[in-house]
Amino acid sequence: MNKTKLILLLLVILVANCSLQAKSFPKAMLLSAVMPGAGELYSGNLTRGVIFSSADLMLLYGAFRLGNQINWLEASYIDYAEVNAGVLPDRDNEYYELLQTYFSSDDYNADMQLYFRNLGLYSFNDPDYYSAEIALYTISGEEEWHWVTREAWKQYKLKRREKQSRVMDRKLVIGALIANRVISVLDSAFLIRSYNKKHNPKFSVVPDFQTNTAFLNCSLEF
Repeated sequence: MNKTKLILLLLVILVANCSLQAKSFPKAMLLSAVMPGAGELYSGNLTRGVIFSSADLMLLYGAFRLGNQINWLEASYIDYAEVNAGVLPDRDNEYYELLQTYFSSDDYNADMQLYFRNLGLYSFNDPDYYSAEIALYTISGEEEWHWVTREAWKQYKLKRREKQSRVMDRKLVIGALIANRVISVLDSAFLIRSYNKKHNPKFSVVPDFQTNTAFLNCSLEF
């Protein structure tokens, strides 16, 4: 009787010890979602963990740096427009796009007049149609601008395009950050599956009817 209790006790200890080696899928995937590479480190794969973590840190640094460059470039072309085109600060982005497209507010107004005049003639057969509409789109007073030179206008365009280029670069980096996390989550799940499969103990009980006992076998793959 005491021998049977001892065998059962040893069996319980063995099963508990082996079961501790199994690792959690949700935990690994959550770790990788929060910090790419953490799930790989949890699964015991140091190399992949360092690769994913390093990639994430570099991408985060790149996104932060691009964000600072975007803010600096935006402040730069706003100040430039104020000095070289007489633009008051704190205008919206649509207004600064017009500055990029038209040399002066007079050019913009003339373009709008032509557009609505043609629209009234060809679409509504009403030559006076544009009179009411153009009043809504005419730029006057403090909103007027005129670039001092064509060269200054050209430099403003370059500044705007450089800022827009940095915005696109930052979007690509953010996309890469998301992709790195998704790949790390899937990779950590694969590694945990392989880890648990490799470390999952296989039990077998072999009875011995002559001695009225049984043998418990526990095998692990390496």
